[in-house]
Amino acid sequence: MSRTSISSARSGVPALDRQAYGRFRLPKRLGRSIGGVDDPPMVGATEAQHMRPDDYVIGLVVGGSARAYPLWIVDYYHVVNDRAGPERFIVASCERCQSGSAFLAQPPGNREREPLFRTVGFVNAVLLLKDLRGGSHWNHHDGAGLDRAAVGRLLPWIPAYHMEWADWADLHPDTLVMAPLEDPDHPDARHGHGREEMFARAGMDPLLTATIVGDFDRRYPENEMVLGIEADGDRWAFPLREVHREGGVVHATVGPGRVVVLAGPRPDGFTMAAFVPESDGAPVTLDRVDEGFVDRETSSLWTIEGRCVGGTSSGRALEPVRWAYLRWHSWVYPYRSTALFRSERPRAVVGRGGAIERGHGFGALLGALAARGHRLEVEGPPVSQRRPRESRESLTIRVDGHRVNLHRFATAGAARDFVAFEGAFSVLPMAPTTPPNRTRRVGRLVIESDPERRFADPIHAVPIPSSAVTWAPILDSSVIVLDVIRSLRLARYDVGDVGFLPPGQLRVGCANGIALRVDADRYLLYLFDGPDQAQRYASSEPRSAAFGPMVIRATPDTMYVDQRNEILYAGDDAIRWPGSMDEPRFRAALERAARGKDASGSPAGERTGRGGGG
Repeated sequence: MSRTSISSARSGVPALDRQAYGRFRLPKRLGRSIGGVDDPPMVGATEAQHMRPDDYVIGLVVGGSARAYPLWIVDYYHVVNDRAGPERFIVASCERCQSGSAFLAQPPGNREREPLFRTVGFVNAVLLLKDLRGGSHWNHHDGAGLDRAAVGRLLPWIPAYHMEWADWADLHPDTLVMAPLEDPDHPDARHGHGREEMFARAGMDPLLTATIVGDFDRRYPENEMVLGIEADGDRWAFPLREVHREGGVVHATVGPGRVVVLAGPRPDGFTMAAFVPESDGAPVTLDRVDEGFVDRETSSLWTIEGRCVGGTSSGRALEPVRWAYLRWHSWVYPYRSTALFRSERPRAVVGRGGAIERGHGFGALLGALAARGHRLEVEGPPVSQRRPRESRESLTIRVDGHRVNLHRFATAGAARDFVAFEGAFSVLPMAPTTPPNRTRRVGRLVIESDPERRFADPIHAVPIPSSAVTWAPILDSSVIVLDVIRSLRLARYDVGDVGFLPPGQLRVGCANGIALRVDADRYLLYLFDGPDQAQRYASSEPRSAAFGPMVIRATPDTMYVDQRNEILYAGDDAIRWPGSMDEPRFRAALERAARGKDASGSPAGERTGRGGGG
């Protein structure tokens, strides 16, 4: 938990910039198809056969009715005009903004006509709504009026929570959920417009950036998710990443009052919310626990919705603070003077005096990396929507300052698939895939280098060539035994009888080692912590050679007079040393493996082409 005060400049609601608005308009035919939907079909949770447990939904409670709106349905229509009893409300979302907000449909105008909202275009790369009753335009994510009688007004706000369907249904078993429409223009709700979007996808749509008024923002990555807060005319942004770094709770001074910003509720959760941190006039100081938040005053349990569900405060609720949850670019361009929260909390350090963090299955790997002298900092698990679907557990760490993801897959086959496609996701029609990452696999475990700087510009439109990306050196320098075996086999050697060396056979400074047969000859392969240590050992051991951090040593059967029990060294002149170590083909295969490439020159342990095998 963090307590902090953030300064902010005054930031009023901007008027509609007609010139920017004119740079992008929805053609009428498209607008009719994706401009909005009215009174959609809703079904109960037990009848929701169309839903996956991990579907991303916008959850809200209005008129006492809990409702969920799946992004894979709403992203096509952008605004839903719905009703709960007599209460008319809207749910507005834009797939480019990853937004999802809800408001009571109460714009100014003729009260005898029911308001009806449609999407009509963009300003500052933000989707605009139009009230067809009064003709006024509104920012879709915060309900701010931009022209006519709406200037300076805010639509009455309904708290909207972004989470996975299974989590929302657990909180609200009686919830309704939107079902796909029978729409001839959009017969497959999981395909078509909006299908390319994934959590915090980098890259703004060039058609929308043309509507930005002013220079591009460089304060924070455009695609990072933030909780934007408006209070007394001023605005603040709390990035999900920064709040997670604070342990999922930030207490801050926002304008004239205090707020508590929550993220989670699990460490891999992506829901965010903000509340006044008091109940019945008494302060409420929260800390995140496994499945919620506990207050320090009474040890009561609170949900991400600010409801107390256990302890002496049970039944109470915190007052929500008006927010919008969306990508940074969608908040900052309308509100340039937004105050941005950044965490200064040090990350947990592994090794060199830091403890090996438990609670995940990567302790042994972290311990081994720390023992090699690497500086390791633990960020925590990536949000569930970013975790590969077949990964049973993922963790983001920093290795010597470089961001690296660790994934433990359900099967070795799933891990091979991930490596074969370098962790890239399809984002058609925006682009063929997300930028691929460099990966290494050992069994079901994959290590993925995930550099933060992948684009040359602030709107993430120009990718940096892979050769110019700063990849985590641990992947470049780490030799995987499988790469050595693969490289030798691709060089047309028969490799077999492979097994790890017992600890007593490992040399000083040696991280691991294997015995192997190459054709009819036997060798030992030592993996050292670095090339210098490998070279020192090789210089002291005849019939061995160093290649990067590894040393290969010939150990033929004829080394001993009693070959079965390896008794009596036979002497150098009597031993039949293999000739393969002098073959250029043999040495070239090992050199390529030491550089992380197979015998063909392609990256070893990584995919060799789109759709290629690992």
